[in-house]
Amino acid sequence: MIVESPLQRGFCYTYPMDIQENVSLGPLTTFQIGGQAQFLITVHSQEELEEAIIFAKAKSLPKLILGGGSNILVSDSGFEGVVIHIHLSGVELEEDTLIAGAGEQWDALVERAVTEGLWGIENLSAIPGTVGGAVVQNIGAYGAALSEVLRWAEVLDTQTGDVTRYTNEQCLFDYRNSIFKQNPDLVVLRAAFNLSREPKPNVSYKDLAALFSSPPRLGEAGSSLNLQAIREAVIGIRKGKFPDLSIEGTAGSFFKNPILPKAEADALKVQYPEMPLFAMPETAGVKVPLAWLLDHVLDLKGASVGGARLFEKQPLVIAAARNTSSNDVQELAEKVKREVKEKLHLEIEPEVKII
Repeated sequence: MIVESPLQRGFCYTYPMDIQENVSLGPLTTFQIGGQAQFLITVHSQEELEEAIIFAKAKSLPKLILGGGSNILVSDSGFEGVVIHIHLSGVELEEDTLIAGAGEQWDALVERAVTEGLWGIENLSAIPGTVGGAVVQNIGAYGAALSEVLRWAEVLDTQTGDVTRYTNEQCLFDYRNSIFKQNPDLVVLRAAFNLSREPKPNVSYKDLAALFSSPPRLGEAGSSLNLQAIREAVIGIRKGKFPDLSIEGTAGSFFKNPILPKAEADALKVQYPEMPLFAMPETAGVKVPLAWLLDHVLDLKGASVGGARLFEKQPLVIAAARNTSSNDVQELAEKVKREVKEKLHLEIEPEVKII
């Protein structure tokens, strides 16, 4: 017997949802700033998610799917629509595959993998946000990317009510991009990650290479090259590069690094010989380090507008003092984009979604 979902039936269940009106979105984001949501609905199951979508449709209002709020900037005017806050939980381990609900905290999943002795996502430690957001964004750091380990994502099509498992290839991953980022009607419910019990340390990225230079090999006496050590190293590096969220807000790297064809990247390096270049796991292009250009070429580190500034330790990051206007952040971002375009002839775009 085929059981239709609430979306396919086209009506709401009779039990009440957790619907709040005129809720400040700032506290639900890592920037900690921004206006109110007209409606906020917190969902803990697929059925509640579908009911929330029906509610938005019934009100003829736009919807916004919100996870950990670590990659968005809410405008001062807020969001006139329905914000659906994803709290889909649950973690399962099937042999070497970790399966997690979209509302699980990403770093908690990394910690679970390390505890279980599973390699593959340790370089992605300490990235804030949820599992669902990590899949949508195709997060990456220190020479690793989520797209390298994702096995499948279970996805709800909010237009049809269909639930489908997308393979890695169907996710259309690219640098900080996926089919889900391009089509917000596709909402991630769960995701599975193929990990390995065979040690596969990835310490090629310069910050990690400096910490693990010439270590004893895995299994040798005195070796520090293990899962926990790499995770702790990544956490330490990130703490040194990002603002303390207990003091000020941020969404981490505000801009995407430019990805250029190799010939164009090499031509830029001729102009700036000390600039490093990075091969990318998701694309054939070459990553040009925007932070290096902002610091060493444009001298923008510490540039500010109102309470927003390019972080002194990592100019790819915008930090915002408490009670800063969202508009200040946006003005600073536009200023950076203009200078990069005018002086370096590079088009850059935000990694952060502006609501």
